[in-house]
Amino acid sequence: MRDMKRPDTILIIDDDAGLGDTLQDILVSEGYDAVWVGNGADGVALAEERSFDFVLLDLLLPDLSGVDVLDRIVERSPFTTVIMMSGHGTISTALEATRKGAYDWLEKPFSTERVLLTIQRAAERRKLQSENDQLLSEVKDKYHMVGVSRSMQRIFAVIDKVAVQKSTVLITGESGTGKELVARAIHLNSERASAPFIKVNSAAIPDTLIESELFGHRKGSFTHAVSDKKGKFLQADGGTLFLDEIGDLSPSAQAKVLRALEYGEIETIGADRPQQVDVRIIAATNKNLGEMITANRFREDLYHRINLIEIGIPPLRRRAADIPPLLTWFSQEYARQNNRPELKFTAGAITALQSYQWPGNVRELRALVERLFIFSDTQTVSGPAVFAVLNQTPPAAALEGDLDYHEAKKQFEKQYIHNKLMQNGWNVSQTAADMHVARSFLYKKMDEFNLEKVSPVQDGGVRM
Repeated sequence: MRDMKRPDTILIIDDDAGLGDTLQDILVSEGYDAVWVGNGADGVALAEERSFDFVLLDLLLPDLSGVDVLDRIVERSPFTTVIMMSGHGTISTALEATRKGAYDWLEKPFSTERVLLTIQRAAERRKLQSENDQLLSEVKDKYHMVGVSRSMQRIFAVIDKVAVQKSTVLITGESGTGKELVARAIHLNSERASAPFIKVNSAAIPDTLIESELFGHRKGSFTHAVSDKKGKFLQADGGTLFLDEIGDLSPSAQAKVLRALEYGEIETIGADRPQQVDVRIIAATNKNLGEMITANRFREDLYHRINLIEIGIPPLRRRAADIPPLLTWFSQEYARQNNRPELKFTAGAITALQSYQWPGNVRELRALVERLFIFSDTQTVSGPAVFAVLNQTPPAAALEGDLDYHEAKKQFEKQYIHNKLMQNGWNVSQTAADMHVARSFLYKKMDEFNLEKVSPVQDGGVRM
C-alpha cells in the first residue's frame, strides 16, 4: 500500500466490464482512488465533472473513438495524464495517440506489474514537472518586473506578445534600466522557459576571446586551447541567448552571429564542419547602433536581423510614477532577505526621489534602498534623509515645507506636469486632456519648466 495524504485519482474507460472491474480492484488495493466507466461519452462527462490525475483509456470504444476521447480530455484537462490501452491491431493508432498528448500506451493483454509500473512512472513524471514549475515560478519571482507608468505597461504588453514568438528582439536603453529583466521576462514567458537562458556580456570579454566564448573551440585550435570548450550558442541550444552590449562585438564576431541567425548554424573554432543550433537571440545595447553603422563600427545587415522587434526602456527619471512601487518592492525584498521590518517613505521622501535625475536608473534606486536600510535609524524615511544618502543638498530645504508659497507651488506644478507626461508616454494631446487644459497651455508650461519630450522607442516604445 502507498502512503499518501491524498490518493491519486484514476479514471478507467473501457467497454470490457471484466477488465474494468479488475483494474479498478487492483488500483484501489494499491491505494489509488479509481473509478471505471464502460464508454467514451460517460468517460468524457465524468472527466468534466471531476479532476483526475490519470486516465486509462481504451482505443476501441462502442460509441466514440479513443482518440476523440483523448482530444476532449486533453482540451478540458491538460494536466491529466492519459495512458492508452490497445490490442494487437491498434498499436499504430496508439502511437498516434501518444503524439496527440497521451503519456504512454499499454498493449493488451498486459500484466498487473506493467500497469502499476506505467502509472508509477507517470506519477514520477508529474512530480518532476510540478517541481520544475515551482522552480520556474521562483525564478519568475526573482526577476519580477515592477512598473505602473504607461510606458512600462506598454512594455509588459509587448513582452506578452513577443514571448510566444521566435523572433529576435533588440532591447535598448541606458545602463541600469533593466534590459536583462526584460530579456528574462521574454524567456520565462516563452515555450523555452524550462530551457537554458545564457547571458553573454560582450563588453566584458576581450576581442581575442569573444569568438571562442560564443562559438567554442577544439583542443589545439590555437595557443592555450588545452581542451575542448563548449560555446555559449551550444550552451543555449533549445533556449535563449542574451547578447548584452551587442554593440561591443568585434566585426568578425558580428559576421559569425549573423550567420548563426540566418542559417541556424555555428562554426566552432577548429571544427571540421558547422553545427546546427536552435537558439533564440535577444540582444541589448545602451549605444546608438545607427550611429555605429554610419561610422562603420556595426554591420547594418546584422542590425536589421536583430532589430525585428525593438523595445526601448525609458530611463527612471522619465517614469517617476514607477518610483513608489519600486521602493515598495525593493524594501520588501531587502526586509525579507535580512529578516528586518520594511522601510516606509514619507511624501517628502518620495517627492525627493522623484525629483532626482537617477543617472544609474533602477540599479541606483535599488542600491539607495539598501543604503537606507543600513544607515537609517528609523523605519520611516524622510526627504532630508534621502538627500543625505544621495549626498545632495535639498533644493532650498524645499521638500519638507521650507519654501515660500510661490516657489513651492512652482515646484509642485513642474513635478505634476512631468509625472502626467510620463504617465501618458509624453503624448501631449492625451496629457492635456487628462489635465483638462488646452494643448497650447501645456506646451507653454513645458517650455517654462524645460520639460523634454523623448522619442517613442526611447520612452517605453516598441518598433516592429
